[in-house]
Amino acid sequence: MTRSKQSVVAGVGAAAVLAAPAFLLPAGVDSPARAAPHEVVSVAASSVPSPALPSAGVAAIGLGAAATIARRRGKARAPLVVRQAERLLRPRDRSDGHGWVKEDPDFNAMDESGVQATHTVELKKRPSGIKRYTHGMDGKGAMVADMTEKARYPGDPIGQAAVAGVKKGFVVKSVNGTDVRSWDFEDIMDLLEDFIPDPDVQSTAAFKTGGDRVRKHQQVPFPVTIEYMEMKPMDKAASGAPAAPAGAWMPRLSGWSDEDLAKERQRAMAFPEPAPGYSGPRYSKASDVDDAWLQRMMQFQQTGGLIPKKDAYLLVLDVIAQLKSEQTMNRIQVGPGQKLTVFGDLHGQYFDFMNILSMSGLPSPSTPFLFNGDFVDRGSWSIEVALLIFAMKMKNPQAVFMNRGNHEMLEANMIYGFAGEVGSKYDLDLFNLFSESFRNLPLLHLVNNEVLVVHAGIPGPRPRVWLPGQTHDPEDAVPINAKATTLAEIAQVDRYTELTPNSYKEAVDDAPRPEEKWETDSRMIIDFLWSDPRGGFGYGPSYRKSRGVFMFGPDVTEQFCRENNVKLVIRSHEVKAEGYLKDHDTLMSVFSAPNYLDTGGNKGAFLQLAPGPDGSLQVTPTSYTAVPHPDLPPMYHQNYIVENHPHLTRTMKKKQVSQADDFGDSDFAGYQGPDEWEEVDTGASLNAMSGA
Repeated sequence: MTRSKQSVVAGVGAAAVLAAPAFLLPAGVDSPARAAPHEVVSVAASSVPSPALPSAGVAAIGLGAAATIARRRGKARAPLVVRQAERLLRPRDRSDGHGWVKEDPDFNAMDESGVQATHTVELKKRPSGIKRYTHGMDGKGAMVADMTEKARYPGDPIGQAAVAGVKKGFVVKSVNGTDVRSWDFEDIMDLLEDFIPDPDVQSTAAFKTGGDRVRKHQQVPFPVTIEYMEMKPMDKAASGAPAAPAGAWMPRLSGWSDEDLAKERQRAMAFPEPAPGYSGPRYSKASDVDDAWLQRMMQFQQTGGLIPKKDAYLLVLDVIAQLKSEQTMNRIQVGPGQKLTVFGDLHGQYFDFMNILSMSGLPSPSTPFLFNGDFVDRGSWSIEVALLIFAMKMKNPQAVFMNRGNHEMLEANMIYGFAGEVGSKYDLDLFNLFSESFRNLPLLHLVNNEVLVVHAGIPGPRPRVWLPGQTHDPEDAVPINAKATTLAEIAQVDRYTELTPNSYKEAVDDAPRPEEKWETDSRMIIDFLWSDPRGGFGYGPSYRKSRGVFMFGPDVTEQFCRENNVKLVIRSHEVKAEGYLKDHDTLMSVFSAPNYLDTGGNKGAFLQLAPGPDGSLQVTPTSYTAVPHPDLPPMYHQNYIVENHPHLTRTMKKKQVSQADDFGDSDFAGYQGPDEWEEVDTGASLNAMSGA
């Protein structure tokens, strides 16, 4: 049965559920977490050593949004955890590439009333040309989701399924006379073992968690006779969000002028002082913050303390003013005796952040910090992480740098926890100010003119044409650009924007055409915030969005670095088993949130850049494990939106429930796909709010 749940509107169909599951802190977590031995990587080297584990990421069991409700009406009650019998399958969970993605249609293989026709075919040998099967409701059955749709030449082996009459949407009824309609998807896949090898899929599935599954069926020998069913499309009901009551809060979609910000500062100054007995630090101006203030702030936050609302407003307003003076691509110079620390995604995992700082120390002019996006969302202490980073920034603006990530965007914050957390701990008007600060964040930093740091990836193809039917086959690619985008072009991007769902759809064209500057800027911003590396050459479609986001191959990275005289690109955006990974010869990922979402099982890492003996920057990764935290699940505070602002929610349809109490997230490098929750109707999305 299709399930529904309310989720905040951010205009993406793959929105995560708002109600948080009850996670249990994994047993045996080291406290404090021990850092892994340092490994020095020379930026000037032609190849960067990889961590011991060969995986490109984590595909933890059921990386989908758990169907769990944690209500906070009156006295808190223990959250109800809904566990499922089957593990949600996704393409990169299996090394053969088969599995479900968001765009796949629903079907019920056992529903005979939905069968329009049956087709029996004989496939001679593996592979037959079927690239991906997807599962139906409750993980049962197998439907052809992607295939080679015509033979390249007579006798083409990977064209045999098409020649035999197989089409996308056909559902397997029987294999060699055995009815498999009621079988689990994985069992059918084990039986057929029919796939086209894809290096991208096989490499990113290496860290999957399905290895302990007991195989029930051995593969059948080919030739094999398969009976397929041609099914009628299933109806999808639509449900709108509740009407917004008069005067209801809505996120601010327009920018803030200097006059607007001055009025907001004046309003904040009139806020009441904290209650008697308040023992935390106070903030009124940047000069209030020194190392002792930061230490006091951390001690206060770790005991559950929040600085007064007045102080939080003033701090965010000061950060906005500072960020407005910075550039889209800032430049950092690390001299002899200095060391730059680069952090990947933190995602509101405050207690892991405390552990990181115990290893890295606090930022200073000789030890500057660069936070590479995704400070917030997911974790339930995002406000603590954000305010601490902002305070560090105001203490020494030239020693603390920040890049914008895809979770420093309104569409993400409304879904993945930050908006609800700010509303729960302060108020939603402060969230509007945070959104303004995020819009002013730089997108990239160039270190010593040799290392480029960006949250997700490098610019996409030009012309930016979307090819219908393009697959993740490494040979099915958009070739590299005739000329790489230059750093000078990147520096001219107008970063002050919010992306809506239409931004991604409009980020590609059906045919080459001239672009206006605002279009080029928006498309590059999508690349900087959303793209991922891949093993195959050229550009390919991303799993993160159904349209408009690209993955880029090692040849793209090599061309970009060579033509821009850049020795290394550092990016984040994806979970890595060891917290960091060499994805390409001149591209390295770092992810700083260990045991992501309390289920990832990954380590976190940070990178330290310092000049080597020859003056070139050397990169030293440090890995660490997760530390215990108070018993709050990820995204706990998003219930604030569900309970107090239902007009901001949409009905979400769950494709198939997962076994574990976890959230799906595109940051899992083992599968870059969307969440298993998808919006039934996008009518109340950001597009609708903005009149798009």
